[in-house]
Amino acid sequence: MWPGRTSENEIMERSPVLVIKGQSFSRHLNGMFHLENPKRIEAFESVMDHPSLAGKWREVIPRPATLEEIALIHDSAYIEQIANSAQHAFTSFDFDTQATADSFDTARLAVGAVFCLIDAVREGQAKRGYAFVRPPGHHAGRDQAMGFCLFNNTALGAAYLKARYGVSRTMIIDIDAHHGNGIQNAFYDTDEVLYLSFHLFPGFPGTGSLGEVGRGSGEGFTVNVPLGKGQNDEVFAQILYHLALPLARAYRPEMILVPCGFDLYLHDRMGGMRVSPEGYALLTHLLIEIAETVCNGQIAFIQEGGYSMQGIRECGLRVMQELCGVETLNHKKLGKFKDVHPSRISVLQKPVEVQRKYWNIFD
Repeated sequence: MWPGRTSENEIMERSPVLVIKGQSFSRHLNGMFHLENPKRIEAFESVMDHPSLAGKWREVIPRPATLEEIALIHDSAYIEQIANSAQHAFTSFDFDTQATADSFDTARLAVGAVFCLIDAVREGQAKRGYAFVRPPGHHAGRDQAMGFCLFNNTALGAAYLKARYGVSRTMIIDIDAHHGNGIQNAFYDTDEVLYLSFHLFPGFPGTGSLGEVGRGSGEGFTVNVPLGKGQNDEVFAQILYHLALPLARAYRPEMILVPCGFDLYLHDRMGGMRVSPEGYALLTHLLIEIAETVCNGQIAFIQEGGYSMQGIRECGLRVMQELCGVETLNHKKLGKFKDVHPSRISVLQKPVEVQRKYWNIFD
């Protein structure tokens, strides 16, 4: 590098974090009583107004995904089924997944938002960003709405990375409290996506057991860490540091996608876990560290669950502060779990044993 010139990495470090948000995502289920409701958008808006984030992020304006783009993951008949809901004031797809007249357009915008965030990162506008969108997506199947989800935003993001940019190795690290069955199913037969999920088990949606490891060329590229209730900050940090990081080093993804649920929060009634706002800061710090290690820092967070407004505000702020480089983390926490051998971490013993067959990363 010439003396006095700024490197590309230095430019990227100074770039504001990319954020997609806005009231357009409030139109889905507006006016209905539902856990997954527009108040979640208001909670995130209050996060982005925090003085500590001022000048450290830049808003990206989303576009709606086309029907052809949505067909990268979803069947055409299913897309038509969701589109037809726009003709009705209310449509119910199952016990907990509904749509109002604006839901189809909002869901298209959520998918397009993920595409716009990926475009901005891949084009070098910044290394990382957050798409706070709704409806969420990681339970949506190829032809099925499920678990509050209509279109699978993250799975579509991975498919878009391949279709638009020729990316052949995407890593998805799912930090929602519930297993992302829709993401797993979308890539169960391929090695072009490495999917890692840690989640409540048994619990909704009933998938995500240790034995679900992929099939055919995808065998070994689905990694599930089923967990009992009540897991705390340290447990999730251990999983990221002792499992996700070694897997990422071996796989060498070109970009990381993070379906992010705030339902790990200790007061979220849907999650059953005990993660604090400090824990979310720690997880975000580690995820950034993984991305910096393996893919030049390219990482996109995509909103999934989280049904406590206090949880979204408090945990969301700590996530955004980490993404924006605002120092809030107690670094004493970082040393507590890094020196522990994985064999001594109870929640990792069985997952590591299962994955030894596929990954030569465990000593």
